[in-house]
Amino acid sequence: MILAERPAFGRLAALGVLVAVLALFCGGPLAAYCGLIADNGDALASKAALLERYRTLAVAKTASPATPSAALLYSDVPESQISALLQETVKNTAAAAHVEVLGLQMLHSEAVGSATRVGVRVRASGDMASIRTLVYAIETAQPLLYADNLSIQSHATSRDAAPSTLDFQLDISGFKPGPPS
Repeated sequence: MILAERPAFGRLAALGVLVAVLALFCGGPLAAYCGLIADNGDALASKAALLERYRTLAVAKTASPATPSAALLYSDVPESQISALLQETVKNTAAAAHVEVLGLQMLHSEAVGSATRVGVRVRASGDMASIRTLVYAIETAQPLLYADNLSIQSHATSRDAAPSTLDFQLDISGFKPGPPS
């Protein structure tokens, strides 16, 4: 029997091959593509929800603005009290970060624009994770604290040995409203 003698059988065989190819295509690459689209849709929906949450927070923050000096500056009190508060903040933050404070030195206050800068120099020791935690806590503290002039010294005995503790020095400054111009 030759297919040319039975054209309907040839058409049915071609249709069967086409259906098999379509089934393989739908089960393979097309299914993977549809799964990728669904996964990307879920990720997009979660990011859209996060964006909406940030927008809500931004609107709420601009709707009730706090005075910037209240969150950023120490209140208008004597520098001696600000120095004491700054020292206590540094000691407490260092203790929470598992850093050993070796010494505190008060720096001279100076006028910076419309504010007065009050600072303390900290000599301390700790591991790298502790230093990172301390600097992060200082930079995110309220009122605003400014970390500057960080110097780190290692006491490794050989190049390959990782030091267990590092000695470091850091200047930390707080700000208070300056004298009226």
